[in-house]
Amino acid sequence: MNQNKKMEKRGKALLSDSSRCIGCFACETACKLEHDLPPQTHPIRTITIGPLERDDHLVTTFQPVTCAHCETPACVAACLTGAMQKREDGIVFSDLELCIGCQACAVACPFGIPHLNPEIGKIAKCDGCKDRVDSGLWPVCALRCPTGALLFGSPARVVQEKRQKEATRVANRVLGNETIG
Repeated sequence: MNQNKKMEKRGKALLSDSSRCIGCFACETACKLEHDLPPQTHPIRTITIGPLERDDHLVTTFQPVTCAHCETPACVAACLTGAMQKREDGIVFSDLELCIGCQACAVACPFGIPHLNPEIGKIAKCDGCKDRVDSGLWPVCALRCPTGALLFGSPARVVQEKRQKEATRVANRVLGNETIG
């Protein structure tokens, strides 16, 4: 099977581009509103990095972090009830009907993504907006990102778009057109 066929089989991908993230938290807010989540739950988090000194300037950057929907998800393997599942298209989600809130998936996840929703005593995590994706729509975090820091689509397209943006950023730096940040 060639690389393109492998990528088509995996479905869609969500990739973050920290060079475009401005730390507005629109992705977090949109996710919480879409899934009716309390403020303390974070299926997607925007991490603040800095301020750090770069070229005699203080720079703060931001990184949106969400579930990687791993090829072999440790959270699924660790789930005691089968609540944590992986769909054929690669989306990893928690079936709240089966979840008992034991947090075994949270302990197993190397990225610390699944966490307990204290209002319902069950696991909250990014589900890739599976219902939206099934309807042909984008995940709400990517849809609401005002800067395009969250890219969504086929893995091949998302990676190509990320490469093009990085090449443009590097070219601008070489030409002296880069802004601080």
